[in-house]
Amino acid sequence: MDFVFRTCTPGAAAEGVRDQYADGKAAEVWKTLIGDKKQRTLVYKDFLVGLLREKGCKRILDVACGTGIDSAMLIEDGFQVVSVDASDKMLKYALSDRWDRRKEPGFDKWV
Repeated sequence: MDFVFRTCTPGAAAEGVRDQYADGKAAEVWKTLIGDKKQRTLVYKDFLVGLLREKGCKRILDVACGTGIDSAMLIEDGFQVVSVDASDKMLKYALSDRWDRRKEPGFDKWV
C-alpha cells in the first residue's frame, strides 16, 4: 500500500496534505482577501516591525508566505527575508513581485 500523499504538481511528491492551491485559484482569492501590501494598516506594520526590531531580528523566515505580501513589507523595512510556501502557485505571485521590484534595495536578495 502506498501511504505517501502526492501534490498536484508533477514531480513534487510530499507527505501530508495534498496541494489544495495547485490550480492557482486560491492565490488569486487570497490576494484579493488580504489586499495589496499598501493597504495594510500602519498599526499592523508598526506592531510587527517593532516586535522584530525589539527582539534584534535581522533575517526573517516567512513560512507559509502565500503571495509574499508580508515578506515584501519586511524587505521594505530593511529585513533580509527567506520565503517558503508548500504551494508553488502561491510562490509564483511572490516571485513575480520579487522580479518586478528587483532593482529596489533588498529585493534582489529576497530568497
